[in-house]
Amino acid sequence: MEDILSQEEVDALLKGIAHGDVETEKVEEVSGVKLYDFTGQEKIVRGRMPSLDIANERLARNFRLTLSAAIRRMVDVTNVNVNITKFYDFMRGVPFPSSINIFKMDPLRGFGLLVFDAPMIFSLIEFFFGGTGKGYYKPEGREFTPIEQKIIHKVVMMFFSDMEEAWKPIYPITPTYVRSEMNPQFVTIVTPVDVVIKVEFVLEIEGKQCRAFLCIPYGTVEPIKDKLYSAFSADRDELDMKWLERLKDRLREIHVNLTGKLGTTTVTVQDVIDFKISDLIVLNQRADDDVSILIEGTPKFKGRFGIYRGSNALKIVKVL
Repeated sequence: MEDILSQEEVDALLKGIAHGDVETEKVEEVSGVKLYDFTGQEKIVRGRMPSLDIANERLARNFRLTLSAAIRRMVDVTNVNVNITKFYDFMRGVPFPSSINIFKMDPLRGFGLLVFDAPMIFSLIEFFFGGTGKGYYKPEGREFTPIEQKIIHKVVMMFFSDMEEAWKPIYPITPTYVRSEMNPQFVTIVTPVDVVIKVEFVLEIEGKQCRAFLCIPYGTVEPIKDKLYSAFSADRDELDMKWLERLKDRLREIHVNLTGKLGTTTVTVQDVIDFKISDLIVLNQRADDDVSILIEGTPKFKGRFGIYRGSNALKIVKVL
């Protein structure tokens, strides 16, 4: 209550403002010009990317099956989050040590990152060598050994293979391994203020939770952003492929008429009326010429007429 001004103080303040004795803040004029910082340029990324979400779900499913078969343990892989962030913010959240794998997404330009945290690495190594995964390990303060790096590289290549398969319905890419790092300070694929897509996966192995991250620069996928924003392309392509296989199987069971066209000629109605037994009809090709073979009335092959095991036969000599 002591901070409330008395009436005399209010009058003195108003009088001071009127005479200019008390300075007031200047009111900024509103204009249509907005300052633009070229050093902190941010791309405008609108909404979610449904096709990318579907590809990530397919990647999680494929990697779960691949990794479970490799370590002979049940692995649950879940795509939990997709964020648009700056590269600086992404790298600031990467713990040390981590397995940071740089890769290319041919034919798209630029590089991406695949990050496995240390708990995931040591759990996988223990499972690969027949352990129970319940041991305690302290990853801080040391680098991965050559044997551990071999195991990591094997898992990374499994992930890239599943990633290539997951992206096929959207845009065929080939993830190509470039190199690995442990310290985030040594990794720079874009400028710190560039926008990247951060995809987070949670892996649960024998009750232990581990994390893996994908970092894809927005500039890398910008040429195909229309495909990523498409809501149905990925699912539709996957369903169409299954439907196409079923259609092929059904088509192979359909019976069609095959006709060998020995030759043709043109006659009048009067000639047809006058035909008698033993009359000869001259065709437009010789007996030793190739015969047109028709499937449901459409020419598909060239063949030759002959006898095979006592039956009339046509031998296919050319595909039209």
